[in-house]
Amino acid sequence: MIKSRALAENTKDYSEKFPSLLYKPLGKTGFTVSACGFGAYRVDYRVKEHFESLEYAISSGINLIDTSANYSDGGSEILIGNVIGDMINRGKILREEIVIVSKGGYLQGKNLEAAKKMKEDGLGYKEVTEYAEKIWHCIHPDFLKDQITLSLERLKLETIDVYLLHNPEYFLDSPLAKDLELEELRHEYYKRIKKAFAYLEEEVKKGRISYYGISSNSFVKSSDDPVFTSLKSCVDSANEISGENNFYVVELPLNLFEKGALINKNQVGDSFNVLEYAYESELGVLVNRPLNALGENGLTRLADFPVNDELSKLDENQIIAEINLLDLMEEEFLRDYVDILDLSEENKKAVNYFLKAGQLLKENWKSFGSIESFNDVKKQFLIPRVNFALTTLVTSPNLTDEMKDKLDKIARQTNKLMSIMDSVYGLMANINLKDLHVKLNTSVDSTEADSFKELSLSQKAILFINSLKEVSCTLVGMRQNKYVDDVVGALKQGVLIDSAEKLKEI
Repeated sequence: MIKSRALAENTKDYSEKFPSLLYKPLGKTGFTVSACGFGAYRVDYRVKEHFESLEYAISSGINLIDTSANYSDGGSEILIGNVIGDMINRGKILREEIVIVSKGGYLQGKNLEAAKKMKEDGLGYKEVTEYAEKIWHCIHPDFLKDQITLSLERLKLETIDVYLLHNPEYFLDSPLAKDLELEELRHEYYKRIKKAFAYLEEEVKKGRISYYGISSNSFVKSSDDPVFTSLKSCVDSANEISGENNFYVVELPLNLFEKGALINKNQVGDSFNVLEYAYESELGVLVNRPLNALGENGLTRLADFPVNDELSKLDENQIIAEINLLDLMEEEFLRDYVDILDLSEENKKAVNYFLKAGQLLKENWKSFGSIESFNDVKKQFLIPRVNFALTTLVTSPNLTDEMKDKLDKIARQTNKLMSIMDSVYGLMANINLKDLHVKLNTSVDSTEADSFKELSLSQKAILFINSLKEVSCTLVGMRQNKYVDDVVGALKQGVLIDSAEKLKEI
């Protein structure tokens, strides 16, 4: 168990070790935090690269880490606990210098399995929102108590510095919502939030958390949207519990394309936007998804994509030839060897189904549409399936050297095709985002233009968010050291002049 918690004086001292980087106050918590935080959405303790990148980020000046109980089914919190503990033991950091943010509310993965079993036994949590088959949600005190306990265990912490209710608006968009009038629905919604706040105040007294708040995608919506969450109503709920309450932090989405937090006047009779109201209320504001914009056409990644010039220049016939080669190699291996390997019927069936990257690419390589779509297919289907097939085959006890050589060639050809697709679709994305680069370059003040235009697209996008006085910290995924370097480069740029007005105009 890692003793102590983040302390205002120590976070300030930490920031002074990195004078070239931008730090900001986290609302009225007293913490001084790096203007970019380590977003731990997709990190996992089983990935060595993630361990290295988190340690590198902290060593480079990042002192706010944002995670959640459901990230990597708890694996994100485990990673953070391991890294923080290791760095403390080696004398690299003090616990008091690092601000840890975690969240609770989702029932997914192991959480959901346990909740379903409890429900079957008549011991289920109260006020559960059964949103979909694989996603339930709950902010009832009984659930939060268990979640905080589990998070502390995974993080190996005595205290979580900031604990957030994670997207409570699931209740507003649930099957139950269809049976209630909007006024009745909202009354029940804020009643549940207030009950959660009252419980979190008790957790503050116990020392298991220091401050609390809400992470909600719906803070930025129009006030007439049925799924809208009013920050003012949340603040009022906390004040009704105690004038000395510990509701200190909120988290919401904002990026170059999704600007609801700036544009939508949705607080106090639509007189203020959520950022303005949060700032006036002295709340710390964490921004998520600064580089992942969701729109009608899906996800747009606000970043430049690495492109292998040689691979991006391949013509269609050359690409088809490479795909056909992989398809032939996989087909021949399945035909000649799978039946004679010592595989279970289940594994044999899976290998025959999964070792088909060539066939999948042959049928779809021109229709992925965008680098984001291709990456989704690659990460969710192609790579996991091929890895499963290859791992199953190479661990077969009667695999011969000849078979292993053929599998090595299949793996190399698969990697080559992944690089080809990355370069082809990456080049398309870079071309499509060229106009955005130009707009951003021409929007900044003339005194900033020369240095600004040399930045990567991700650095420009981050810099615009960091420059807003209302924003305390921009959360960025940094699963590789190169992403840490990119973020640190943005932190060295300080802030832009009149960023709010310029961001609205882009």
